[in-house]
Amino acid sequence: MRFLLLASCAALATAVTSKLAAMASAHSGASYEEFRKRHRHRSETEDTASYLARRDLYHSRLAEIKAHNAQGRSWLAGVNKFADYTEGERKALLGYKRWARSANGPTTAVSFLQLQANGQQIRHEAKGQQIRHEHAPKRVATEVDWRTKLKSSSFFRDQGSCGSCWAVAAAGALEMQAEHLSGNSTQLAYQQLVDCVANPNHCGGKGGCDGATAELAFEYAHTHGLRKDEDYSTGILGPSCQAQSSQAAVSVAGWQRLPVNTGEPLLMAVAQHGPVVVSVDGSSWFAYNRGVFDGCPKDAVVNHAVLTVGYGKDRSEDGQEKLYWLIRNSWGADWGESAHIRLLRHSADDAYCGVDKDPKAGVGCDGGPEELPVCGMCGILSDSSHPVGTRMNP
Repeated sequence: MRFLLLASCAALATAVTSKLAAMASAHSGASYEEFRKRHRHRSETEDTASYLARRDLYHSRLAEIKAHNAQGRSWLAGVNKFADYTEGERKALLGYKRWARSANGPTTAVSFLQLQANGQQIRHEAKGQQIRHEHAPKRVATEVDWRTKLKSSSFFRDQGSCGSCWAVAAAGALEMQAEHLSGNSTQLAYQQLVDCVANPNHCGGKGGCDGATAELAFEYAHTHGLRKDEDYSTGILGPSCQAQSSQAAVSVAGWQRLPVNTGEPLLMAVAQHGPVVVSVDGSSWFAYNRGVFDGCPKDAVVNHAVLTVGYGKDRSEDGQEKLYWLIRNSWGADWGESAHIRLLRHSADDAYCGVDKDPKAGVGCDGGPEELPVCGMCGILSDSSHPVGTRMNP
């Protein structure tokens, strides 16, 4: 069995750094009591950690934020709702189960993706078949931002303590592609995916808040469709799943998996098909505030699913540029750059490659490799997929 891997400026001028750092640290002088009034949403009786423990976490992370911002890097950290989260609470937000793959493979009529980029053909085979695919153009737009093209499908969600990033990202891809292809969209019930998509291999859990993948979500939507958020009643995985296909708001022709650790197919897919779900290491994203993020080590542990909604160049006042991927996250509109993060994009696929030394972290599947290669900042090139032929039902 073949295992495949499962979304500022180059050098900020001193004046720009000082200005942005001041903005990012707007609440850095606040006391922990002021922070709690602003960000805390749980009652004392519901809290699993003591007040003193959370206060210590807050001050420790505040010091880390100040130290980072003093370095003049291409991205700035800031105080947000995650500043006093325990490590367990943070890990709960990273519920992507990389090995919970679809047993059937891509469900599009095309069995491999063949792209032509910069005069070179890149082929991704599936099931050993070779079926002709329409060649992509040699060049794509230098910058893409689907937020500016699509007006009715930019929904910001907060997954909360549920490890449902995979479902949020998949629903977002379906919503945005539906508008791209049919001209209209609606907010879909990602909760239906959480409730109804099973993880058949029981990789680290049984689906839902315990984790699954965008591939499984797309396959479910291909078979059952997906209902509007306003029409779906929250259920649980199993008999209470509200899955009547007759009430589906969208239909999906299929989905496509992109080549592993290769940047050009991802670039083309975002430009041509629309937003793409990608796998990343989100462990160091919690304090992100703004800028082009470059804070992941090469040896990334991929554990989070997000939506790539574009790519572009960041131009600093001194004329330097940094390429980036534009990513929409699922931690609420008050996180990062209005729910988004710009992730450093390398011009060469092998410019930033390492090894995921713990591919079974949080997954627990047997029979897999001990280590897996990952490329791109935060392993963004390690695993990507997108829906095909998503349309709103009458």
